[in-house]
Amino acid sequence: MLKQDHRAVEALFAEFEDADESEQSELATRICQMLTVHTQIEEELLYPRAKEAFDEEDDEMVYEAEIEHGSAKELIAKIEAGTPEDPEFKPLVTVLMEYVKHHVKEEEKELFPALKETELDLKELGSQLAQRKMQLMEQMGIEAEEAPEPRRKRSTGSRTSAAKRRQARAGSRSKSARSSASRARH
Repeated sequence: MLKQDHRAVEALFAEFEDADESEQSELATRICQMLTVHTQIEEELLYPRAKEAFDEEDDEMVYEAEIEHGSAKELIAKIEAGTPEDPEFKPLVTVLMEYVKHHVKEEEKELFPALKETELDLKELGSQLAQRKMQLMEQMGIEAEEAPEPRRKRSTGSRTSAAKRRQARAGSRSKSARSSASRARH
């Protein structure tokens, strides 16, 4: 369900980029509403459960995601307070789009795979996320689309696999840093 939300907001950003000024206000409102709901369900349900399931080293991914949410919320507030006639309106939406792209990439390439390696019941979590999303949309007066059942099944992976992945990521980061430093000296 979270990946579906990611694709939906990416589509809205693409529409916004191609829209004329008269359509941008409605699209920006839809983007902000979608992201507000999405960030709230992640902060209420996903991130606390991830912190419980992860060891301290993987918790860093969650803290980084929470910080990114804070930045996105600030941009959302500025966008919601503005209009397409404001000179900074489109740049604010563009910066939000870049933040969201970065955040989505990290969640889908790092956080979600790491969660699969835990004992967390992802199917149950997905159901809770979908239910909370529907509640928030109703409270905000957002027309709800059909909320599909989450497709993920419970992971049977081990923390050992997660530790191996972290070690591999750390090794590739340090190798990359050494390569950069070596190139800078030459």
